[in-house]
Order: sequence, then C-alpha cells, then structure tokens
Amino acid sequence: MDWKFKLSEVQIQLNQRHFIIGITAEGPYNRKVRSPKIVAVVKREGDERRFQILTSSYFPLEDMKTCVVYAEYPVNVDALFLSDRDCDYEISFDYIYGEDTFRGISFESVPNANYLEEQGVSFRKSDGKLVIHPNHGKAGGLLRFWHKLQIVLGGIYQFLTYVIALFLLPWYIIDAIASILLGISNTFDRNVGSVPRRFLTHISWRYSRVCKYNVGITGFKLGFMKFFYGISHIFPVKKNRILFLSSRRDDLSGNFSFLYDILKEDDKLDMKMVLEPKEIKEMPFFKLAVLGHQIAVSRIILIDDFTPLLSKIVFRKETRLIQVWHACGAFKTFGFSRTGKRGGPRQTSLDHRNYSYALVSSREIRPFYAEGFGISTDKVVATGMPRTDVFFDEEYRTRITKELHETYPQTVGKKVVLFAPTFRGNGKLSANYPREAFDPVRFIQSVPEDYMLIIKHHPFVEMEYEIPDKYQDRILDLSMESEINDLLFITDVLITDYSSVVFEAALLRIPMLMYAFDLRQYIASRDFYYDYEFFVPGKIVETFKGLVAALKAQDFEQEKLEQFRTRFFDDFDGKSSQRVVDMIYRVMENGSI
Repeated sequence: MDWKFKLSEVQIQLNQRHFIIGITAEGPYNRKVRSPKIVAVVKREGDERRFQILTSSYFPLEDMKTCVVYAEYPVNVDALFLSDRDCDYEISFDYIYGEDTFRGISFESVPNANYLEEQGVSFRKSDGKLVIHPNHGKAGGLLRFWHKLQIVLGGIYQFLTYVIALFLLPWYIIDAIASILLGISNTFDRNVGSVPRRFLTHISWRYSRVCKYNVGITGFKLGFMKFFYGISHIFPVKKNRILFLSSRRDDLSGNFSFLYDILKEDDKLDMKMVLEPKEIKEMPFFKLAVLGHQIAVSRIILIDDFTPLLSKIVFRKETRLIQVWHACGAFKTFGFSRTGKRGGPRQTSLDHRNYSYALVSSREIRPFYAEGFGISTDKVVATGMPRTDVFFDEEYRTRITKELHETYPQTVGKKVVLFAPTFRGNGKLSANYPREAFDPVRFIQSVPEDYMLIIKHHPFVEMEYEIPDKYQDRILDLSMESEINDLLFITDVLITDYSSVVFEAALLRIPMLMYAFDLRQYIASRDFYYDYEFFVPGKIVETFKGLVAALKAQDFEQEKLEQFRTRFFDDFDGKSSQRVVDMIYRVMENGSI
C-alpha cells in the first residue's frame, strides 16, 4: 500500500504568529523503524527554516502490516526567522520512514477550512502547501498594535524590576547571612560549597528572582567581554583578519590545523587564535577582553563547535562567522532538532542562528544541519571535513602508524580493538558513560589472546579504569591522550555506539560493531536523523555477551559500509581542506560564496 497523509489539525493563534500543526500518516509498517519523522519546511521571501513536528504516537494496526504516525507541535513563526515582518509564510512537509524519504507530501484537504480562511490561511491543493498571510485576520490590526505595545511595556517593566532589585540589595545580604548562619531562609537548591561562595550565590539568586535576570559570574564576565567588543568598534574590521576561535580545544588541532597549514602560506593574511575550552565563568578577564576585541575587528571568524557566547553578539556587517563543525555526517540530533525534548533549546533561542555558513561532509545531510542550526539550507555548504584529508594521505598514514607502534609497542603484531563510545548526558557538565556497561578486563578475558584493547572515551567523559598488571600489555586507556583519528590507523575493529567516529572509520573501511545496549532509551532522549538500524555501518549488538560473540565470529555486517560511505561523503580525494580555504577566500573577498 502507499502512504496516505492527512492534516489532522491546523490552528492559528495570536495574529498568525503562533500555529499548531497536526499530521497523521498511514502506510506500510516496518517493525525495524522506531522513530519516523515529519519535518515542516517554512519559507518566507526566499529564506527557509526546517523543524521537526514531534511524533506523539506511532503504532501498528491489528493486521501488523499497516501503521499510523501522528505528529503535532506548536510553532512560533517569529522565533523561526527572528523577525515579525508582515509577509506570507509558505509551509510544506517532508516525511522520513526508515530508508524512505517523501519530499513535499501533499494533502487532499485541511480541517476547519472556512475558519482558517478567515484567519488568513490558504491551502494550495496543487502542491499541498499551506500559506499563512499575517495580519489578514479579522483582529489583525488590533493584535498587531498589542504586539508592538508589549515590546515597549516589557522593556519598561524589566527596567523597573532592575531598579527595585537594586534597592532590595541590603535585604538580600541580610537574607544570605540568615540562610547560612541561622538556617531560617530558603536558598537555591544547588547552593553548596564554601561560605563566601554560598553567600554570593544566594544574593545573585535573590536578585534574579526579583528581576528575572541571572547576574551571576557568567553574566558578569559575558558583559565584560561585550564591553570590550563594543568599544573595539572604534577600530575598522581588518579585511585580511581570520580568527580561529574554539571553546572545544586549547590547541590548534582537528579541522583548524589543516586549514591553518594552508592559510599560513599566504603572507597577506593576518591570523589570530583564541583557543579556550573553559566555561565563560572560568575564563580569565584578560582573555575575555582579547576575545571581545578580536571578534570586533575580524573579517572571518572560524569556530569548530557550539560557542554560546557568540549568540549574545550582534556581529558587524563586514564580519562573517563560519562554523567548521567538528563532526562528519549526520548522526545524533542536535540543536533545534531537539526543541521540545529534554535538554533541547527553546524555539526563541539565539544559539547557532548567526552563522554565515556551516560546513558539512555531503550534500545529502545539508537539510539536517540547517534544521539543527536553525538556519537556511543555502547557508550549509558541502565542502567535506578538512581533518578527513589525512585518510587519503599515505605518507601521513605510514608516519603516524610508525609513531604509534613506537610509542605503544604492545600494539605491534596484535589485532587492535578500539572502544570509542560517545557520552551520555546533556552536555559537557553532565557527560558520563555507565561503567557497568563495559568491563575492559572481562572483555579482554573473553577474546583470543592475539587481541588487544584501546579505550578512547569522549573528551567530556572523565573516567579511569583500574587495569591489573597482568593485562597492561593488552589494555590501553588513551582517553586523555592521542588524536582519535590517528588511532584509527592502527585499528582492526572499532566498537562504538552513537559516536561520529563511525564516519572516519568508514573512510578506512574498518569493521565495526555498534554496542547499543541502551538504544531505546537513547532514541527517546536524543534520537537520530536516520533510523539507527537502517544506516549504521556495522552489526548492532545490545548486550555485552552479544558483543563478544560477534567479535569472535568476525560478524561485522561489512556489506553496510559502502552505502554508508557514499551517503555521508561526496568526495574521496583528500582535498576538503583546500575546498574550505577556497571558500574562505571567496567569502573574505565578496562577503558570500
């Protein structure tokens, strides 16, 4: 049978600025599909945004051959485009079910058609698209006026609460003393540590409770950085200035190192670096001052991960921010693809939204990154990832292999198994990996003696294993050492779960086992852009026993590898760095690609 789609619900609220969409899909059931997805594509004056309509119900019918998917989600249109301009919004829908993708799905009708027309919504049956006409409803003018008045009154109210909160500061001090010495005052639940820390944290908490604004050390330091950014506007933007900015690493490695190696050959370029993996509250004031100045005078800013402080800045019109994302492919959902889920951003968040361009490894995944970053698809460019160039450099491969064998002689003549899982948790501060899920000693005892194990946890995970002396020559924990890409050159089998290392491993055609012991839980909390079972490049095992059995049987399902490689990489020429550099020069010269 063919898929049938129905618009189950369309509600327009508050002057067409908020709407609720409900869609029902009915079609052939595949028990391997765990997470079907419906995506709304909203276009306005040539700009585009994509967002997932959250699936609230998915179940097979009694015949077990047909299934029903229902998705519903409230959307703030202004939040999508960070603007409340009066212009039409055109909405179409995509549907992903297992390996099948349906673009621009069409509907026969819409519910409450007469009511929607009165509210300024039309339905084009020819292509199945909804068109919303803001302010064309009966109460459009009045609501539009109220929307503007809210902005003015909101600003006045916020200013007054700041003033009132400052007048109450002496009371906050007394209240902080009472909470510490007498235990008769409430305080912030996580207010722990030294007495001075608790004292200051309580005052900050009380202040924020009144004025609804967090004035902790993070906010103070951010304001300090923005001050230097503002005063640096007296200097012109330097047309040849490139700033390498990373909140992920403190050294020039990863994608940055490959770009720098090419760009440094041009004496006309002025390159600066601010590489600081610390949280804003931990960064020294001097570094924040330098950062504010460099952001203000740079023509090109390159980043390699989510950098929160940049979402608080309005860039100068000459500046271009390019996201050289650290991961290849499209695996776990991130950013705005997780809106509405635990740990996901709000629709109104400014995170990621000010990227001029974002780089990815293939054209197929551009829509997913546009969705995750909350930007238009035409800002996502498939150049390939610079750091993957080493996988096509035989001289580099030979040198690194020799260096690793000399540094870790126990790897010579062994079948090396690399255990490289991703972290659990919502980010750097909560990152962990369940220790009980993988016991390295038990693992090495269960496999033949010609195998050895290298452990490489995600950089966010701080975990150490106690390795008995008798297994020191068969187990290496290199979580705090070595570049994972380099370790792949001596890897015979990769064990991972939901880590993006699978993309680099696929380039080297390394056999893989996907140890997904918490797959159902992970799908519920994080999810993937593709259904996990349909796109991973190796055999899926969900138990430790099954993991060992698959390794001993050499059962890796390697036939999945080629399709995986061609889906997530467009080029296999080792020239991604040069393509990115060429793009940087075009943007530097013209302001666009």
